[in-house]
Amino acid sequence: MRRTPIIVAALLLFPCGLLAAADRGGETGRVQPEAAARMPPDRWAKERALFVQLRPQAEMGRWSNVEPRLAELGDYPLVPDLRAAWLHRRLGPSTDSELARFLRRYDNLGFARGLRLRWARSLAARKEWERYLSVYDSYLAERDDTELDCYALQGRLATGPDDALVEDALVFWLSAYSQPKACDPLFDYLAEVDAITPAIRHERITLALEAGQVSLARYLARPLPDTERQRIEAWARMQRDPERSLRDPSAFDDSKDDRRLVTYGLKRLARRDPRKADARLAAYRDRVLTAEQADAVERDVALTAARRHMPEARGLLGDPVYGEDTLVAQWRIRLALRDTDWAEALDALAALPETERDEDHWRYWWAWSMAETGREAEAEPLLRELAGERHYYGFLAADRLEVDYAFGHAPAKPDEEVIAELARRPEIARTRELYLTGLYGRGRLEWSAAMNGLDEDERVQASILAHRWGWHSRAIRTASRYGLENDLELRFPLPWQEDFQRLSKRVSIEPTWAYGVARSESLFMPDVASHAGAIGLMQLMPATGKETARKNNIRYDNRYSLMDPAKNIALGTSYLAEMLARFDNNRVLATAAYNAGPHRVTRWQPDYDGMPATVWAESIPFKETREYVRRVLAAETVFAWRMNGNAERLSDSMPPVPRRRSGT
Repeated sequence: MRRTPIIVAALLLFPCGLLAAADRGGETGRVQPEAAARMPPDRWAKERALFVQLRPQAEMGRWSNVEPRLAELGDYPLVPDLRAAWLHRRLGPSTDSELARFLRRYDNLGFARGLRLRWARSLAARKEWERYLSVYDSYLAERDDTELDCYALQGRLATGPDDALVEDALVFWLSAYSQPKACDPLFDYLAEVDAITPAIRHERITLALEAGQVSLARYLARPLPDTERQRIEAWARMQRDPERSLRDPSAFDDSKDDRRLVTYGLKRLARRDPRKADARLAAYRDRVLTAEQADAVERDVALTAARRHMPEARGLLGDPVYGEDTLVAQWRIRLALRDTDWAEALDALAALPETERDEDHWRYWWAWSMAETGREAEAEPLLRELAGERHYYGFLAADRLEVDYAFGHAPAKPDEEVIAELARRPEIARTRELYLTGLYGRGRLEWSAAMNGLDEDERVQASILAHRWGWHSRAIRTASRYGLENDLELRFPLPWQEDFQRLSKRVSIEPTWAYGVARSESLFMPDVASHAGAIGLMQLMPATGKETARKNNIRYDNRYSLMDPAKNIALGTSYLAEMLARFDNNRVLATAAYNAGPHRVTRWQPDYDGMPATVWAESIPFKETREYVRRVLAAETVFAWRMNGNAERLSDSMPPVPRRRSGT
């Protein structure tokens, strides 16, 4: 299995050994010939190469190897980054004063945030509280970082506790989860001044139990009587086996603690087996639970049944107690679509709030359901409106009406004078050097800051400039944000085109599909990693990359192989081909499997043949995967138009979804 969450761009450090890849063109692998003709000569090629050579020396703290060659760098924009790298390595009392001056001077540069954060932690470790509090109050207080906040409270405690300290520290103590070690001295202080009363301790234990943190609850209960520890063990048993713990309703009464415990257990059982939870609920409704608690459990039962596409789910979701519950209405729609109950789909759509009913997917299903119930005349204007828009549902609406797609390509008009002036600006020239030397994360930060200082017209030209540089992630983001939604050359570029075509052909898949996946996964950033650990252009988990490499005889050295664009494309296209073969050439199922894993997709298949792929995709249990499938297939449609010059019907790549095979 690949992984569930998509990227949330947690950036990896770019190893020095991969800097050569950045010098080959970073996100593109090469600059397009027409763009190269408009680019000025590379002013800093020599200095850039020297910077790449000196940076590892600075990172290792060997300033004596760097300083003699600084004069050769002249006014190269990244000279401050060398000193920043050295200071990062040499944090301590001897560099505190220099570091403070350095950060004041270069506060707006990409390295400042990370360097300041590391310095602050160094100050806290050395208990330099006055200086730490100065840095914290000026730069770090708004970060919402519990560790830094607890260090700040430690500083207040060390420099003389104020009247609000106990109250502020209790905010961090009253957490359902274990807190960083930086908070321990504060909690010791709270104990010393008897601020942690039995009632407050009981409250935190309950929070921990409801969050499933039984070990923390046991730790917190050490000073309390045996009755409290017995309560915790009851929660532990409920966590392990809620079905068994809930067998005897007479073991519980209508006390506040028992109501919480029973509610927790029934909700936990609902996630495991909605039918059993529903059966158990009847014995606890009215006798132990409040009406509100019972309704909350019933809602969990109904929604879990819906996400598992269980036959009784529609009946459970139809309970009037849910009123205008938006999530319930959404799943009523999805289940009605799976059952081709178009009249019920219309009723459920009408229950949505008006603002949500105006979203693309519900507009489409409103029109489709009307058409399927014989109201073609009412449906057609809605379908025509959708067909005039460039997105997944717009393409599907155009397919139903058999009209051309509305790609609406409108190239941005370059202003060469403005582009040249932007390229000369120090802050923008610096972002390009960060990008070309592999410091992608810093480059992205500084690019965003530079865009904030431009007017609307300049941002348009900056998008074109980034595209010419081959920095496609910035071109896409900037174009999308600042009014260039219709420049499809900027927003759907074709980087590494030779690699995508050759490697896709090798495994017999369409390069347009691979492009759709890569754009959706990473915006063509070779260095990004998700919080789950997926890496690179096509966002592969290291274990998946290694196994795919073994199956396809592709060399795989380590996880950093995934940041090599050509290797990532080779592995990503191979894994896509594997998913396509596994799901009998059904591209919709294969796309979903690339995101959520093949085992989940198998479970989501219907128990009958011929379900429309559009309906199946709409009823995927995971919101992330539903949106991912739409995004990839819509992007593939645009890439097909970009590469082939003609529109390929989206519906043609969405055959009906077959039933789940027996035994899977």
